[in-house]
Amino acid sequence: MSHPITTLDMAMPSSSSTAGGVGIENSRKRSLDSNNANQAALLAARVEPKSIIEIHISNDTAHKKVCLEHKEVEAVDDTSIKAAAETPAAPASATAPENEQEKKQDKDLIELTAEEQQLDEEYRKNCTIFLQHLPCFKLQQPTDVDASTVPRIPKCRECRRRHISKAATSVSGNHNNSNSNNDVYCRFYEFRRLQYNAAGELRVAGFPNPYNEPTPADFSVWQPDEKTAPTAGYMDIQVCRYILLHAGDQFCYLWRQEAEALKLHENPDDTIAWKKAVQGIREICDVCDTTLFNYHWTCNKCGFGLCLDCFKDRKDGQRLRRVEKERGRDEYHWLLCTDDDAAAAGKQQHELRSLMLTQIIAGDSLNVLGRLLHDVRTLWQVPQVCGCLLSKQQVDDPELTALIQDMIKESQLKQQTSASSLATEQTLRQQQRLEELHAKKLEFARERGIDYVPGRVWTKETLGKDPITSAFDNFKHINFLRKGLAGLRRFLPPRAMTLAHSTQLAPGVPHEWLCDGKLLRLTDPMHPDNRVLYQDVWKCGQPVMISEVARSLNLDLWHPEAFCKDFGDKPNDLINCLNGNLVPNQPMRHFWEGFQCISKRLLDVNGKPMLLKLKDWPPGDDFAEIMPTRFADLMKGLPMPEYTLRTGNLNIASCLPKMFVPPDLGPKMYNAYGSALHPDKGTTNLHLDISDAVNIMVYVGIPKDEDSKPQLAATQKAIALGGCDYITRARCQDPDVLPGALWHIFPARDADKIRDLLNRVTLEKGFRLEPDHDPIHDQNWYLDDKLRARLFKEYGVEGYPIVQCLGDAVFIPAGAPHQVQNLHNCIKVAEDFVSPENITHCYHLTHEFRRLSHSHTNHEDKLQIKNIIYHAIKDCCTILTRALDERIESEMAKVRGET
Repeated sequence: MSHPITTLDMAMPSSSSTAGGVGIENSRKRSLDSNNANQAALLAARVEPKSIIEIHISNDTAHKKVCLEHKEVEAVDDTSIKAAAETPAAPASATAPENEQEKKQDKDLIELTAEEQQLDEEYRKNCTIFLQHLPCFKLQQPTDVDASTVPRIPKCRECRRRHISKAATSVSGNHNNSNSNNDVYCRFYEFRRLQYNAAGELRVAGFPNPYNEPTPADFSVWQPDEKTAPTAGYMDIQVCRYILLHAGDQFCYLWRQEAEALKLHENPDDTIAWKKAVQGIREICDVCDTTLFNYHWTCNKCGFGLCLDCFKDRKDGQRLRRVEKERGRDEYHWLLCTDDDAAAAGKQQHELRSLMLTQIIAGDSLNVLGRLLHDVRTLWQVPQVCGCLLSKQQVDDPELTALIQDMIKESQLKQQTSASSLATEQTLRQQQRLEELHAKKLEFARERGIDYVPGRVWTKETLGKDPITSAFDNFKHINFLRKGLAGLRRFLPPRAMTLAHSTQLAPGVPHEWLCDGKLLRLTDPMHPDNRVLYQDVWKCGQPVMISEVARSLNLDLWHPEAFCKDFGDKPNDLINCLNGNLVPNQPMRHFWEGFQCISKRLLDVNGKPMLLKLKDWPPGDDFAEIMPTRFADLMKGLPMPEYTLRTGNLNIASCLPKMFVPPDLGPKMYNAYGSALHPDKGTTNLHLDISDAVNIMVYVGIPKDEDSKPQLAATQKAIALGGCDYITRARCQDPDVLPGALWHIFPARDADKIRDLLNRVTLEKGFRLEPDHDPIHDQNWYLDDKLRARLFKEYGVEGYPIVQCLGDAVFIPAGAPHQVQNLHNCIKVAEDFVSPENITHCYHLTHEFRRLSHSHTNHEDKLQIKNIIYHAIKDCCTILTRALDERIESEMAKVRGET
């Protein structure tokens, strides 16, 4: 039976486990978009910035990456300054040159560029209120002004950290610190308002107003209008209605949660500040590292920022984590205020009543979109289960209702093929003839008042039904909503199908059913009607497998010899899957050569070949740069491209505007030796991801220098112990099929039951449960046959055992716990995406991850799910509203022409 593992490094993440479905960014707080030349010119390395606002102000362009994991400087206090003050004074003769040099360095550090100097002089001359255009440490008072009579401009905690860092450097005498003291991520940059008075004295003039100061360009980012084009690519009426069907209710909850911030606010000053969204910047909570969506609280002295959930936890007396108090933080894990006045008064702890309510969205755009969403869903006959009053409204205009129904029916004539960009000319001609046929039928039905809904496949059960309007008809007597950490999670009951039934739904689509009819396997990855069956099971949270994907790939690019040739001399870390130990900084040639020859594998301390996997290579954000040819080959062959491509119209991450830091959705590679001879050792331990993923097997191989019979026999035994059904076992016994990996994917609804079992087993073995950790997120467990049997017996939880062969693509829903065991040597490539069907799980997991410890790989929220939901809803409402306006204008033009 498996047990918790204590190693230097845990098993390599699966399809997106590096960060819960998203890769690691270069910046923990405010990330700069490397594609923006102006922002990239400002990017450089610095020590750990625990900030919610990180604007990089620097003339240094040498560094393009930011390392933010220096935990030793996270606690911000005055210890460095005290050390400088308490150091015994040196003789004047010895310190004079050093003081002169230090003054010269200070002068160089605060010297303004010509452009900054010119702008500062204009503000000083005009005495107008302006947004802070310099980091705090560059703000200067006139030299002829008495400093004691002028109110001090508080420095943000980042600019103050620069001062502390310099003080520590001066004490140690080390002026060659690699962390440049010029580099500051100022929290008040373009946020705080300043003003010079007639005497040339600089004073704080408050903060921007969210209703008066946004420009039309600012509103266009957040509010639907007639001119701004949607961020996502082509989205027709049916796609927009489908997204609203699955994501609309979650947006309604998000809207209500934001409104709650106004009730929680305790500051007697009810002023709301506006923090403008800045190109390439991601706002982060200082306590839980969750992306700040809109309402949050800010300290106007040091810039400390707090999300709505952390504020609510403090108000309710709940601690985010159970860790002991850390230096520089209070008992609730909040950073202490770094302002000098607060320190002098002994009030470094941030109080709820002293924090300033701040919003990011311009004006009233959130409320405008919230009301528009409910109006649009009502007009376009999209079911609503959010339960709010706006969802109960009805359309009383029968002519408008009839017009909308006609538009819905007509939109089904223009349905795109499942792989429209890859469709052949013959397929497109067939599609055109089909649409012409349905157009004639629709015209015939209109003239005779027949309720006919055009489409590609119709039976007695589906004729006359709109699939979106009737989406939940089969679940009317089932409570498929379950309360979670963030609103209601949608758990539709699992769908078990027979081939006879599914053939009626999608005749002509090659497929079969595994796992007692619960796992769909599509065998033609480019069939135009794959989406019909795919969506039918995907909305129920079930995995899907698509075979023969390798036909669209150049497999020579994905061979171990090709990787060894291209990257053999590059060093990288390896992991021994037998014990989880790290084998650091090895030339990758040692790994790739062992793929085909056991004799060339690295040996452990006992002289036995190690069972290795390549750790986190290549980095997710560098895949396209390091391997452009392979990246292009993968993008060309991805199955279900409307979901998996970065620009897919059902990948709602594509709706995020370009000004936002894009989430790292891959691709990622997973390369490891086969472990069929060790059935209790997984290649990737049990975990779950915050986003959906597709994992494609691009290579399967067996070492050539040893007898393969024991390996093949162990593979068949592992498949049998894995609980695979007869069809899967029969397929794997085909001599032309080489099994690659054994997956066990469990329903997202059963994650809590799995946690409970693993916690019980941990206690039974005499271990204690660690605070702020999670048995699934920690990736310490591989469920062998004994644990899986106990899980089924005691909790009734049964997973989906899947054998992935060469060319198979496995689709894993967000929030579904899963584990992988490589049967043979495998190379897999994964791409993450955000589907509308699983949006409630992504939202829930964001709240679940925020309670993990800071050291946890899944702790930080890098998906920005709230921003993704907001802009997906905005785009869909914009498209549907414009379509209706254009249709009404067209109908009015016809009426005017007839008269």
